[in-house]
Amino acid sequence: MSNLISDSVISNKELKEKVLQYDWEFAEKDTQYFTHNVHRYSGKYIPQIPRKVIELITNPYELILDPYNGSGTTSLEASLANRRSIGVDLNPLAILISKVKTTPISNEKLDELIETTEDLINKLMEYAKPTIFGFSEQAKELFERAKEDPRFNDTWFTKWFQPHVLLELIVIKNYIDSIEENSCRDLVLVAFSNILRKSSNAHSGYPNVMFDKKAKEKPLPSSNFLKSFYECVNMVRSLSTSGMEILPEIKHADSTNLPLSKESVDAIVTHPPYIGSVPYAEYGTLSLGWLGYDSKELDKQLTGGRRQTKDVVERFRDGYRKTIEEAYRVLKANRKMFLMVGNPVVKGEEIDLGVMSKELASEAGFILVVETTRKGVNRRANKMGEEYLMFFEKK
Repeated sequence: MSNLISDSVISNKELKEKVLQYDWEFAEKDTQYFTHNVHRYSGKYIPQIPRKVIELITNPYELILDPYNGSGTTSLEASLANRRSIGVDLNPLAILISKVKTTPISNEKLDELIETTEDLINKLMEYAKPTIFGFSEQAKELFERAKEDPRFNDTWFTKWFQPHVLLELIVIKNYIDSIEENSCRDLVLVAFSNILRKSSNAHSGYPNVMFDKKAKEKPLPSSNFLKSFYECVNMVRSLSTSGMEILPEIKHADSTNLPLSKESVDAIVTHPPYIGSVPYAEYGTLSLGWLGYDSKELDKQLTGGRRQTKDVVERFRDGYRKTIEEAYRVLKANRKMFLMVGNPVVKGEEIDLGVMSKELASEAGFILVVETTRKGVNRRANKMGEEYLMFFEKK
């Protein structure tokens, strides 16, 4: 492997020239290829950005760290570019999505998974609309078991899901838990997570998960789940054509206390969170509940969480500072850290994350090599205005 690695690392002069000459908008580019759209995740950057950065500041097989891994955009692009990578995040939903996004599964296993999942859906439909012969004992057993499940009478689950919907969701979740292969189980779990918002009593008019007291009767979730499952399978199946040789490490850990040794990574490529403008835990409330996590407890741990508190900006700065200090510790000397940030509005005030990032990086010992901006024309929601792309070096 070592003979395939170039010893050369881009000079600061060449990096400045290339960064400033390059068009970072990617205005008409497809941002959802392979598994990038396997699950919705707010606040992520388009994959062309980390891919270009990775190609600029690393060589094949070198190790890249993303301490704010989110849904795994950097991790997937690193693998596609033949780099090793480590993605760190505190959000269990982000970890799940990242693993599915970056894990190829053989066609044989996917075909077996399709067969068993379709068999389950047939039983669900059989129970919902029995024929003149009634329904099978197997279908009856699935639902009898679901009715005895603690979630069927739990106040959190009964608040968010109507009884007929909740019953089917429990049956589906029990099936998912029975899948032995981790990668297959995670794939079906992502497909399940994808339909929870639509199946719930959450208000459809807001991005936040807000309870709708006037929610209409929801359809049974089985058909939507099957559609979501097929879409996820097709995306994961496409990874087999990607030429990926290296799978990333996805770690459920805290970016302020990285489980990595000193000077162990060759580059850091990340898109830090938007303080209180994107409530990551709140947006994932329903999925986190089914995964066994309390979104409010998670929100207390996330950098920029508890967005309604008075000290949210100060707490974010403190967590961000610790992460950048950790980034400095684990990065090799004379290697690069890339940050892309936008300026969120918190409690009516715009926060200059570009300035904050440069101040904290300088305090940690980084030197700014070059920075540029993009208008962000190619993204789902264009509410952050300009975004700042900054390349730092550890001296």
